[in-house]
Amino acid sequence: MSDQMLGIWLLPAATIGFLCGFWLLPGDVLALRRRAHGEMQVDLRPGYSSDTLYRLLGLYGTDGVQAFRRMLLADMLFPVVYAALLVQIGNLVGHSHAAVPRTASFLRMAAIAAASFDYLENLFLLHVIRRLPSHRRLAAHAAGAFTSLKTFSLLGALVALVVMLLSPRAG
Repeated sequence: MSDQMLGIWLLPAATIGFLCGFWLLPGDVLALRRRAHGEMQVDLRPGYSSDTLYRLLGLYGTDGVQAFRRMLLADMLFPVVYAALLVQIGNLVGHSHAAVPRTASFLRMAAIAAASFDYLENLFLLHVIRRLPSHRRLAAHAAGAFTSLKTFSLLGALVALVVMLLSPRAG
């Protein structure tokens, strides 16, 4: 099996596996949401303030904060998986469509940027958790800013992909 064919099957499977784990395993997104009385965790929002982060961490309690920490540690692997998947899809679609080369380049850059911002977000969130019960407002603010940048980069990658898919097929 070629590397390209392996990527076509392995990357989507790994992405789906991570997403299922984040949403369905004990201590997952839904469990944290229940602890927070229905509020979504911070790294799934387009952005948040340091006050929001610390309020949610308080609602999670000690066990919930540890579950969130474990999820963040797993999320240190996930960005490279979803970025590689987006780059692979962009390459495949770019070869079969007459998309402007800059659109394919933008998709790749936006996917890599989203993953990079995701890593920075995770590092700052882990720092905040490690320093509890003290408050590190600057680190919490940075985590929120990197979450926003991750979200916008990921949306940019998805918009570029849609543009590429809507472009005429190459002859």
